[in-house]
Amino acid sequence: MIPIVKPTLMNWDAVIRDFRQAWESGQVTTGQFTRRLEAEVERQLEIPHVIMMQSCTAGLMLVLRALEVEGEAIMPAFTWTATAHAAVWNNLTPVFADISPGAYTLDPEKAVQAITPRTSVLMPVNVFGCPPDYEAFAEIAREHGVHLVYDSAQGLGSRYLDRNGVWRYAGSFGEAEIFSMSPTKVISAMEGGLVTTSNAELAQTLRQMRDYGKTPDAEDIAWLGLSARVPEVDAIVAYYNFAHRKHLISRRQELMQIYREGLKGLKGVRFQETPEGYQSSGNYFTIFIDGQEAKHSRDEMYQYLKEHQIQAKKYFFPALHLQKVYQTMGQFYRGKLPVTEAAAASGLALPLFSHMTQAMVFEVIKISRAILE
Repeated sequence: MIPIVKPTLMNWDAVIRDFRQAWESGQVTTGQFTRRLEAEVERQLEIPHVIMMQSCTAGLMLVLRALEVEGEAIMPAFTWTATAHAAVWNNLTPVFADISPGAYTLDPEKAVQAITPRTSVLMPVNVFGCPPDYEAFAEIAREHGVHLVYDSAQGLGSRYLDRNGVWRYAGSFGEAEIFSMSPTKVISAMEGGLVTTSNAELAQTLRQMRDYGKTPDAEDIAWLGLSARVPEVDAIVAYYNFAHRKHLISRRQELMQIYREGLKGLKGVRFQETPEGYQSSGNYFTIFIDGQEAKHSRDEMYQYLKEHQIQAKKYFFPALHLQKVYQTMGQFYRGKLPVTEAAAASGLALPLFSHMTQAMVFEVIKISRAILE
């Protein structure tokens, strides 16, 4: 069996040594090792404030709560469910806008068209490791006076070349970016998430909110928070994996290039296009199979791979407005998000993880070509 994803975990001996120290100290949650990770991410990515959370979803929920946003949140429907869940949890109404062909990130023009007097926040999403158009959304947020929060769950380690010719890591854009470090991500904490922000007041509020909303002296509750504290072992695992982020990402880029070379020329098969000036984290390698042009459909391809012991994932499928939980909204949006619906119906993520061997990639290519040629 070739799994679709497998966390690449580094430095077992160091992890165990540090975990033993946390164990013996008795402080096994949100302690010195959590702060060590936060400080290292701040230093390496040149971000003023990093707050680790128990999950990316908790981070999204708490950032929106801390900003006290109301009304509508504009987002893509081509994303994981947590984007909308976090908004609904905050009594916001998700407003879905279509995505850009090729990159599959939120289309800035479509987002502008979706703005109403009730719009309070834009929530662009990093898709498979490809960042959204940071500068376009910054300009839109300024012009319309709305908050800007990025769901960058799949984007830790991705980069953007700004107008001054400087490469900037994801994490320094908008009012906050929220990343996942779950087992499916390039840099895993086993479970966990990171919030990055340049706003010191917001950072302090989030540190309180991840611990129920306690005051700094822990004698009162100042905010409506969550139990989103971080087990020290997760922070320890994340620290050592983060130290190898450049290798983890470059290895995935190498494997993705092998996929592209091995699958090019197949009729009806397209790849995600990372725009010039962007560098993907390589979180997923997703192909898009046009059922009208390709020899077989996405679903037939999925089943064929499964029969040959290769895991794949229909991704993002179904699109948010077509999921059962949001079916009331689906009645309004169905047919109005053509790029989203086409991508959701055709996208198939193939196996990719940083310690995956080239032989595994060649095997996936061979089986894929056998059905699609």
